[in-house]
Amino acid sequence: MVGLVVESCSADHQLINAARSGNIAQVQAALAAGADIHRDWKTGTALIQAAEQGHAAVVQALLAAGADVNAKATTDGQTALMLALQNNHAAVVQALLAAGADVNVTAADGQTALILAAEQGRAAVVQALLAAGADVNTTRTNDQTALMAAAANGHAEVVQALLAAGADVNAKWDRGKTAEEVVRTLLFPKADVNATRTEDRTALILAAANGHAAVVQALLAAGADVNATATDGMTALILAAEQGHAAVVQALLAADADVYATETVSGQTALMAAAKQGHAAVVQALLAADADVNATRTDTWRVLIPGSPGKYHGRTALILAAANGHAAVVQALLAADADVNATATDGTTALMVASEQGHAEVVTLLKQAGAQ
Repeated sequence: MVGLVVESCSADHQLINAARSGNIAQVQAALAAGADIHRDWKTGTALIQAAEQGHAAVVQALLAAGADVNAKATTDGQTALMLALQNNHAAVVQALLAAGADVNVTAADGQTALILAAEQGRAAVVQALLAAGADVNTTRTNDQTALMAAAANGHAEVVQALLAAGADVNAKWDRGKTAEEVVRTLLFPKADVNATRTEDRTALILAAANGHAAVVQALLAAGADVNATATDGMTALILAAEQGHAAVVQALLAADADVYATETVSGQTALMAAAKQGHAAVVQALLAADADVNATRTDTWRVLIPGSPGKYHGRTALILAAANGHAAVVQALLAADADVNATATDGTTALMVASEQGHAEVVTLLKQAGAQ
């Protein structure tokens, strides 16, 4: 009896090692010797290991021998299908789907095959998964959907497929605490203990922030809320403007994006965000859409002295642009009647910050406009 147990354990080791390395002859020999095809090695069964490494012939042999196509790895709950997708093993993915892999199995973090395929832009696989009954609106544990994953990465064809399958275009992604809030909690555990700020970003906000114009157009056409806000007040327009994505900004404005919307904590508008970063084309587009050229930021300290005016409190788009030496933006703002002598809460003016930073061209522009 002891001899049989030893032989069985030896066969099990032979099977897992052969599956990992893709040695089909050794796999077949181990199976013939009575190896346990269902044994879980924490990182997965022989099938999971073979799928992860892309050994299609081994996968086929294990499936033919009765391997559980939906087995999960003990460590993270991932299946052979998920790992094959992650590692772009198309032949293995096809074999697993043909063997009836459950397309809605979830890993420990809520991961599904559809979310993975969408994130990678694998349009054909996404279509196959949807045809096999994949839940288009399932989420990871952080509430991210397949549509959000595809939109954030600019996979327009996948976005179209998911929308056609009924994806929720206005679902929000809860990404949890920001880094700043984690630091604040550690440094000031008694200060505002309930101020956890989730981002709640929609697919449109994610696509806009990353400059994926085709995806933005598809989402808007599908009825995405152009003025949806994250919990911090961020909108698709503010984020696109901040990153200088002019085509996206134009698309959002054409869809009636609110040019006056402000980020919750800072009071920053899309115009301020674009001006600070020096995105002249975006600034021009926002001014043409009647953005308030003299609006001011309302920053308050969130860590050092919670509630008190922050560094940028009272600064206008002109002051922000001048501080960073963006002459073309300064010129555009002045032409739009920006108040050249506007003063921030700390007494700062555009001329002061431009002079302090040595931005000679900006200083000249401001003085010509009557700065004092």
